[in-house]
Amino acid sequence: DHEPNQFCQHSTSFWILNSNIHRTMVVRSNSSSLAVAVAVPAVLAAVTAYLVWKSSSDDENDKAAIVEDMIQKRRSIYPKDYDPDRPVPKTIIDKMLYGAMYAPNHGKTKPWRFVVFSGAEQRQALGELEQQLYKQLSPTDQFKQAKYDKKLTNKQRSSCVIAICMVRQPSEKIPEIEEVEAVACAVQNMHLIASAHGVGAYWSSGPLVYSKEYKDYLGLTGEKDQVLGMFHVGYPRADKKWPTVEARTKDVEDKVTWKL
Repeated sequence: DHEPNQFCQHSTSFWILNSNIHRTMVVRSNSSSLAVAVAVPAVLAAVTAYLVWKSSSDDENDKAAIVEDMIQKRRSIYPKDYDPDRPVPKTIIDKMLYGAMYAPNHGKTKPWRFVVFSGAEQRQALGELEQQLYKQLSPTDQFKQAKYDKKLTNKQRSSCVIAICMVRQPSEKIPEIEEVEAVACAVQNMHLIASAHGVGAYWSSGPLVYSKEYKDYLGLTGEKDQVLGMFHVGYPRADKKWPTVEARTKDVEDKVTWKL
């Protein structure tokens, strides 16, 4: 769809570019009516093709700009900043999970597995499990009540919590690190889609999540299957501004080496 002035600009440019072709066709025709009959359809077809190409080119540029923008705007939004009274629609969660399926993975093993805790009771039980494991695995002198409480409140404030798991390939032909990398790519896809919908997300991990108890709770049965973290999802509170995009040119200079 083009604005009228854009259409005129494109059409005028094309008519100028093709004026020689048009004049040649007219001169060589025995009658003006025959010239018009031949020239007009040909030129209109060419104009149409040009406009379709131009529209497609602009569309591709727009898509590229949107992707670049979302990558730069993606940020971890923590559960403490979520609005617990504003649930994220299942349609958005479904889009996030669907997008995860397009992550690159060596050998097409698709090692990612996700367990979605969306119900209030399910999230409550998950939070209580983390509290139990934290108390069980933490030395007495390192136990912190605030951290203990947060294990539950993070789950309560989230609209849903997604367990990030990796199921090991039975043959183990693909190196384990590559399977972990594939899952990380899948999570990045989910995070970008969440950001595109204005939904906050946060990937948490740590000793509790990596424990056998947590793995058993999620139903992972393979000896080398792993829990890689928990993905908290929720809309930011109205008073919580999305973090601004800061330039990272210095990061590129410091962390990229070119061999020319």
